[in-house]
Amino acid sequence: MKKNNFIEIIIITIVTIILCSNFLQMHFSSDTYVLYNLGYFNYPSEYFLPDGRLISALACYIAGIFNLPIPVYIIGMDFIGMILLSLAIYIMSKVLRKIIKPKDKFTEILLIIASNILILNQYALEYLLFPESAVMCLGVLFLVIAIKVLVESPKHKYLKIFICLLITGLSYQAELNIFPVLAIMIYIVKQIKEKKKITIFLKEFIIEMLKLSLIIMAVLAITLGIIYLTKSVLNNNTEKIISLTSYRAFIRRGRIVSKYMDELWNNCMHMLPKHTFTATIVLTIILLVLTKAKKQTIIYYILLMMVILLVCTAPLFVFDMGIHGRVSVPLAMVMGISCIILIANVQEIQTKWIKNVAVVFTIFLFVVNAIFILQNIAEHIAANRVDEDNGKTIKYLIEKYEEENNIKVTKFSYTYDIIPQQFAVGIKPMQSMTERKFAWPWCVLYAMDYYCERNFELVDGNPFVFDSKNKYVNYDQFVDEQIIFEYDTVYMIIY
Repeated sequence: MKKNNFIEIIIITIVTIILCSNFLQMHFSSDTYVLYNLGYFNYPSEYFLPDGRLISALACYIAGIFNLPIPVYIIGMDFIGMILLSLAIYIMSKVLRKIIKPKDKFTEILLIIASNILILNQYALEYLLFPESAVMCLGVLFLVIAIKVLVESPKHKYLKIFICLLITGLSYQAELNIFPVLAIMIYIVKQIKEKKKITIFLKEFIIEMLKLSLIIMAVLAITLGIIYLTKSVLNNNTEKIISLTSYRAFIRRGRIVSKYMDELWNNCMHMLPKHTFTATIVLTIILLVLTKAKKQTIIYYILLMMVILLVCTAPLFVFDMGIHGRVSVPLAMVMGISCIILIANVQEIQTKWIKNVAVVFTIFLFVVNAIFILQNIAEHIAANRVDEDNGKTIKYLIEKYEEENNIKVTKFSYTYDIIPQQFAVGIKPMQSMTERKFAWPWCVLYAMDYYCERNFELVDGNPFVFDSKNKYVNYDQFVDEQIIFEYDTVYMIIY
């Protein structure tokens, strides 16, 4: 590696670490409490293997073999993940520079900045949220390597792309929807630079997309086969595929998906100002017109935005999943893609003010993206603090009850108040990033076990106990009266 390239990687990595530095402390997703409870060897069997995520399972087993303290594992995986994302940013910028061939160093820096916005976007922050963060970031890196292979066309090109995408699929299948978006973006940039006849370009583009589609389908077939195999071995009968057997079922699902997309697209999951993605597209089209872009470039850009919506919407009709940034990363890539296409469009233009349009636009979006990365990760840590405070209070109340009554509390039960809420008061509602861990049925028991340093037995609640403490009151914050005791059982009303 040349010295200049090494310096670039170091600078990119430093910027990534600075922006994501709050992840380099012990932090919790809902899955973290489950990992604490199940341990390194049972956790993969319950969650990774049934989903075909073999690399995540392997990483967890290795941590178990070395008996790593979980905080070391969490922080270490995040640090490795940041390095892998930095490498992805570097490689993407090199691919773009190879196509665009910038004439000055400043434009090269601008492409690195645009690649940062593309890869390290708001929804991609969820890749650093979970215990298996480094594996999810590994999947992103191999997506970008696949794009590099696509552009450079080495020997056995399609086999190498297949291997890269298979590694991504075994890391986290949901990341595969990023590849077609990046591939189409690369072809648009190449067309802007090479200026081929439309008929020749479309012929090459369609043939290439068909080949890549076959590779993606082959990867999906293999990963689905692994999922069914591991489920049968583990005797796991959970099913995440939605059965749309009637027109009414399809319409009902369509309404649910429209609500999901409203949150993901219009509200940006509260990780960016409302309608940021729409505003970015509209502004990009205006700037493309002002910078004298060809009509077909504008059409290609609009079609790419439609593809992004399609690859993020279609899986919601097939799989039973909710609002998650990590499975909808292409939506947040809109900002980076817009910068890259605008930069490519102004390269051959000599007018200074037109070139400055791309510079100002890219730097502005980088600053906005960076500010919200820092803010959103800080909100995640703040949400963790709320859970920690609640957990410590619950532990104190249990120990006080035991001391006063000479009883050992061993059982736990919970119910919800009349209008339960997902987020704490004053915390931005950013789904997995800031959801209250005590609010979700799949981890409330594990959170109780963690903070109370116990192994509670989950039991059915006594409705008379709950009713006696105003179950139908709508609490908006945690108060002591939500914790109720009956002999050796602690009851909790979740607000």
